[in-house]
Amino acid sequence: MTGFVLLRVRAHRLLLAAALLAVLLTTAILTTLAAFSGAIGDAALRHTLRTRSAAPAALVVRTQVPAGEQEAARRVVREGARRTFDGLPVRLRSLARSGTYALPGAAHGDRPDLTRLAALDRSGIRLAKGSWPGGASAGDAKGPIEVAVPETAAAKLRLGPGARPLTLTDRLTGHDVTVRVTGVYRPADTADPYWQLDELGGRGLRKGDFMTYGPLLVDPAALTGSRVSADGTQWLATADFRTVTTERVGALREAARKGPAALAKKSALGGNPSAATALPDVLDRAERALLVSRSTLLIVALQLIMLAGYALLLVARLLFAERGGETELLLARGAARGRVVWFAAVEALLLALPAAVLAPLLAGPLTGLLAGQGALARTGLRLDGAAGATVWAAAAITASGCALAVVAPALSATSGRRSAPRRSVRASALPAPLRAGADVGLLVIAAVAYWQVNSRTSGAGALTDDRSGRLGVDPLLVAAPALALLAGTVVTLRLLPPAARVAERYAAKGRGLSGALAGWQLSRRPLRGAGPVLLLVLAVAMGMLAIGQGASWDRSQEDQADFRAGAPVRVLGSRVPDGEQARVFAALPGVRGAAPAVRFPMDLSDDRQATVLALDLARAAPGMLTREDSGSGEEIAGALVPEGREPEGRASGGSSPVRAVVTDAFLRASGARVGARLDVPAGSGELPVRIVKAVRQVPTAGTGGSGPDGDAAAADGGAVLLDLPAVNARLTRAGEKPLAPTEWWLTPRPGAADRTAAALRARPDIDPEQVLVREEIADELRDDPLGAGPQSALLAVAAAAAALAAVGFAVSAAASLRERSAEFAVLRALGAPRRRLARLIAAEQGFLLGLALLVGLGLGAVLTRAVVPLIVLTGDAAQPVPPVLVELPLSHVAALLTGVAAVPLLIVAALALRRGDPTVSLRHEGGN
Repeated sequence: MTGFVLLRVRAHRLLLAAALLAVLLTTAILTTLAAFSGAIGDAALRHTLRTRSAAPAALVVRTQVPAGEQEAARRVVREGARRTFDGLPVRLRSLARSGTYALPGAAHGDRPDLTRLAALDRSGIRLAKGSWPGGASAGDAKGPIEVAVPETAAAKLRLGPGARPLTLTDRLTGHDVTVRVTGVYRPADTADPYWQLDELGGRGLRKGDFMTYGPLLVDPAALTGSRVSADGTQWLATADFRTVTTERVGALREAARKGPAALAKKSALGGNPSAATALPDVLDRAERALLVSRSTLLIVALQLIMLAGYALLLVARLLFAERGGETELLLARGAARGRVVWFAAVEALLLALPAAVLAPLLAGPLTGLLAGQGALARTGLRLDGAAGATVWAAAAITASGCALAVVAPALSATSGRRSAPRRSVRASALPAPLRAGADVGLLVIAAVAYWQVNSRTSGAGALTDDRSGRLGVDPLLVAAPALALLAGTVVTLRLLPPAARVAERYAAKGRGLSGALAGWQLSRRPLRGAGPVLLLVLAVAMGMLAIGQGASWDRSQEDQADFRAGAPVRVLGSRVPDGEQARVFAALPGVRGAAPAVRFPMDLSDDRQATVLALDLARAAPGMLTREDSGSGEEIAGALVPEGREPEGRASGGSSPVRAVVTDAFLRASGARVGARLDVPAGSGELPVRIVKAVRQVPTAGTGGSGPDGDAAAADGGAVLLDLPAVNARLTRAGEKPLAPTEWWLTPRPGAADRTAAALRARPDIDPEQVLVREEIADELRDDPLGAGPQSALLAVAAAAAALAAVGFAVSAAASLRERSAEFAVLRALGAPRRRLARLIAAEQGFLLGLALLVGLGLGAVLTRAVVPLIVLTGDAAQPVPPVLVELPLSHVAALLTGVAAVPLLIVAALALRRGDPTVSLRHEGGN
């Protein structure tokens, strides 16, 4: 038995080698995708919890600990933090501070500069000058308390080691305390979550109603006596998330919800303690982003499975056809049909077993290779591609599916009475399933699935909520792109017969033998080349989808950054006096334009709310970040600011309504139209405006726009854009107070945005989080591992699709020529030159290749335009704002077509130039 199977393998080793290559390639890439999905999920979760979400994921405890009970309270907090973080290792740091003290130098009744004394965790600070404050002087009731001053405060106050002692006055009791500066310190990292315990955020100074410096670092013993008023102790607990996996998210979220409430009830923490963490919200967002990532990978994997399955079926059918005579002979000599299937199954196992073993071993290196490509490479994320149980299971399932595909032709052929189909002189124009309308049915199913995805665009694309309200992946919606691709590809079969007839008529008009014979053969059996044509169509269309999805995702991140920022640098709020803001912001380093803005809500019907943005458009237009489908900043400004009128000149004029540009969403929500007049709330009254233009989006206004508090603006009411000088001029004429700016849009010179942002964040009257920088937002969006991960896999899947199509095309072309070897031998015997036969082969295969590329290009473009806007989501599983603009870079498409066509062209050239002996073929029976 074994010897006979090995003889069968040897006799058809080339076809089996092609099948082995297809099985190994399919199993390896799908196993790698499974490993990549798990690895990117775990790595991205840890990366998020340790970087951008480290501060909200921490546990903050605030309380007034009774004297002498600090250590007991610390133990309680540590145990509570361990429970909150579901048993993960915990790092606990504290900040104990005094009450507020006034610095010397202010006259009675004036607003003094303020400071606090604090015992900081010294692991987060570095000594810049002098020495750390000691405990000996702190315990001396008569001597000054040793302190270290923050570096920024020391520079502003001109303090340093050896300076004259300072007398601080308690703001509540009026008691004085003397301090002596022994050193100057700086935070090791102001982005450390620890500094959320400090009211100044580790900056050393802050300007509000009072100018505050500090905190002044003291030894912990200085806060235990009666000399210094105490204002409580704060703890920050951070977990070591290096071992967290996505499977642990549920338990960790539940522990983080219950832990703080239980900790706040502990009596050891004194009176009125508080404990809080935003870890559950962080995990919810991470879980949604993980679902988006996995749904994208599932969509891609399903398309690859479809292509690989068809390629394997094509190779298996050709293999079975090659063995038609052998199978008939076995059956004639008494072999059971089950035995024939058994032979095919053994061969399939010989193909599947190596793939099942090698694929998990290759998954690790291939996962690392994917992590080093594209957008994911910028994050520096290292993926653990070790082959676990899930990876081995994925390899086994995939290899089994491939084996079943190889056995399928033998199963279908031996289930009937005939073992092989009879050959007819002229084949039917269409296969039986298509004559029965199978392609129409597929189109209907694909249309229904697409409609389902499209109807959920306000939600989450291919994601859906279950009965309990939890978000999950909808299999039907994930399958929609693959169904659309399959339906479009199958419809291609209906194009082959008419295309072949057109080719025959065109070739018949020529004088050459090669073209006439090629056209006649194509028209005689139009579906002979259907297999490789469909493979190439699938490969090209999949590549187009991959290119479109990747390029559109990249473009969407840029568009979202433009929309959120509105300008290269935007200041959401400050404590700079109103009368000084224009001078301060215009004088910032690198700034060439500073535009004031005011933002306020406008209530509409049905509980909807629009955002009204009044902006000095003459100054903001050069740096206004808009997309081409909404018009440039200059075009929008031109609609609101008549040409030739200077900003100062807008204060004069008649009583006509103020011009307004609105979004399409506002028109739908309000029922207004372009040219209509309406009243907009402004100041203490209402402002008459006239709609002069409608655009798709107004930057920062609408869903996804960040308001002064960082919250998203109203979702469904749209936006109204006004010219702020025109609004203030109208209010002034009406006797009302002009609107004071609440934010500023800054246009730096090219390359100066970082310098401008640094200058803003260094000011004590502006909080760093109030400064939005467009490039920083774009980097954050692009470098999100869960968003960038699937994009890195798209290129690999497109390459695998091209390789599978090349294997199928090569096998099909070789089998076709082998089937027609007798025909070519007769032509050679009749005197046909070898060159003309080469042209005949090149014409036939070239026609099929060109048709496949053309149809695949058209199908891929249509599907990309239709599908990509529905499956590109944000990390929160929502539609991006502004909506996705589909991109298909011509250079990438040209590279795809070249890559897909290169191998088939080489194969056609090799087959056309192959030299064969016609006498060998003429000795065998065969032909058509």
